[in-house]
Amino acid sequence: MRLAAISALVGALLVAGCAERRSFPPASRPSVSKRAAAPSDWTIPKRFRGKLISKRVRHFPTKLIALTFDDGPSSGVTPRVLDALAAHNARATFFVVGGFAKGHPDLLRRIVSEGSAIGNHSYSHPKAVSSSQALKEINRTAEIVRRAVGRYPCCFRPPYGITNGNLARVAEKEGYPVITWTISTADSTRISAEMIAHDVLYTPNPGDIVLMHDGAEHRLTADALPVILDRLTAMGYRCVTIPELLRAWDEWLSKPSGHAAHKS
Repeated sequence: MRLAAISALVGALLVAGCAERRSFPPASRPSVSKRAAAPSDWTIPKRFRGKLISKRVRHFPTKLIALTFDDGPSSGVTPRVLDALAAHNARATFFVVGGFAKGHPDLLRRIVSEGSAIGNHSYSHPKAVSSSQALKEINRTAEIVRRAVGRYPCCFRPPYGITNGNLARVAEKEGYPVITWTISTADSTRISAEMIAHDVLYTPNPGDIVLMHDGAEHRLTADALPVILDRLTAMGYRCVTIPELLRAWDEWLSKPSGHAAHKS
């Protein structure tokens, strides 16, 4: 009798479980973000650790380009940027401001889960700080990212692109590659989405690093991004993270032909 009762109970639970799974509404289906790529490798080659990266490697032949977004994350713009990247199977690097990142751990996790990378852009975006303050700015943001996604930012971009200040110096001492850019969209000024796209698409070169923004006020950048991605794809470019680009540079420079071309 006890065995029969147990069997009946198990059967009832299984039926209930199946009914519960069937009752999920259509809204529970995976979104674009959940269908995208797995987390990417953030390994930085030794030659670039603790170094300033402000120029692309000369004569690099592979059509890779690194799109980067500063000053986020923001609830209004960052999801739109991620949607566009996912729709084009593209990856990017988000240089987050810790003061904003702490309020959006969900967006940090989405960035990582979709294969993009996170860089450190300080905690409060200051222009000038002491060395001790710089270390606090960098470490505070790094810890916010670690708590959200389980790993530290892969690289650092100094606020305003200031490379001779304490933030950049301390980041280099901490082993970060300090990344600026080779193409600026000037999207911090009052220009149209068409001009933002034009600034990227006018003369891209293999190995370029593109500066854009995903802060709350940069809706026009999100408007321009699908056009940018469409055209770059048509031109044969693949959008990669900063770590991916640096590893591709490293591999090419390690070859005799690449080393010779770079020195010429």
